[in-house]
Amino acid sequence: MSEEGITRRNFMIRTMVSIFAFIGAALAVPLGGFSIFPALKRRESGWSDAGTARDLRVNVPQERRFYEVVKKGWREEKVERAAWFVKQETGIIVVFSPSCPHLGCGYRWLAATQRFECPCHASVFDINGKVLSGPAPRALDVMESRLDNGRVLVKFEIFQLGTPKKVLAWRRRHAETGA
Repeated sequence: MSEEGITRRNFMIRTMVSIFAFIGAALAVPLGGFSIFPALKRRESGWSDAGTARDLRVNVPQERRFYEVVKKGWREEKVERAAWFVKQETGIIVVFSPSCPHLGCGYRWLAATQRFECPCHASVFDINGKVLSGPAPRALDVMESRLDNGRVLVKFEIFQLGTPKKVLAWRRRHAETGA
């Protein structure tokens, strides 16, 4: 045995500790990724069933409520959503976000005047969502929709308020990505 050198016993102990550390790290990386990755994974907006298309009349806006399944990490919850549906003469169904693009108030359809009106700051929109008057900086936000076996499917989105361009809201994008 030398005083300054490594003994056979110390060599074996260091080798075994190194092997166990390597094995521990090799197991920790995938297990850590498995447990953390779902919480950080970006959520793709899902399609929500918003009812049948046959109930919609041409050029008669209809407010509908439906449920969206929101996934946050491992947790899923049903959240009630609302939107305005307008069936055009061509048969295309346009789905408007339920919030005024000015400050997010809920607007309504007035059949007597044939327009959407926001009660908060008097923005007015035509049946196609175009701004007729008021402080709204852009037209009503249109959400992606499609027909599937007579059912209207909607990709519900929340848009940034008060901007001239339609942009997804920061809090929604980041709440779902975990960033």
